[in-house]
Amino acid sequence: MVRTCYLLFLFFAVFGGCAAQKLQLGTHSTYSNSAFHTTAAYLVDVQVSKLDDVLHEIYVGIQDKPTKNMKWLFKNLGYHNNVEDDIVMAEKGFFFDPETSKYLLKLAIAMKKDDKFMYFDVEGNLCEARINGKKNVKLTVTKKIKILNSACFSLTAIPQPGGKSLILLKSDMSFGWFFNLFFTESRYRSVMEWRIQGLAMNVKKRAEGDTGPNY
Repeated sequence: MVRTCYLLFLFFAVFGGCAAQKLQLGTHSTYSNSAFHTTAAYLVDVQVSKLDDVLHEIYVGIQDKPTKNMKWLFKNLGYHNNVEDDIVMAEKGFFFDPETSKYLLKLAIAMKKDDKFMYFDVEGNLCEARINGKKNVKLTVTKKIKILNSACFSLTAIPQPGGKSLILLKSDMSFGWFFNLFFTESRYRSVMEWRIQGLAMNVKKRAEGDTGPNY
């Protein structure tokens, strides 16, 4: 079940969560109201307009062939401490209606090249907006997916003094009661929290142009 959980996370965590949390630099997680809440906030050494462009790239990229367009975003998020093992993903069908924000995706995920694929149908609302002058991309899952009861994910670009910006990735996820019996806060951190941090850092690298030869 843990394996199924982090396979689901790998696609969704690109968007981070909806609960109100005090902003701190770094990556922090809490558990309350039967859900895991994670915030990842990092300074980016570019003006906010550049970070805005990267968030828009994500919003547009996942609408059409997301596993091809967004390969850089999931870089080095396979097995922990083994950057050689990248996630293998393939979409088996997708649909997006910008008028209603309805988003549907049939997704196949494996943790590395020779692993068996696991298949998921993602149904939710995908939005891009300016909230209080800040660029925001958000995905809210509207239908239960295997062991995942609910999820809300967002990325926000925030201007900072001195021509810098801040990337804020937030994630709220709740799981079925049976899974919650075994999925402790410590286990959540070892399986998911470091991947949320990795996603935030991949966005930071993309904005700063420090993506390396494999991105």
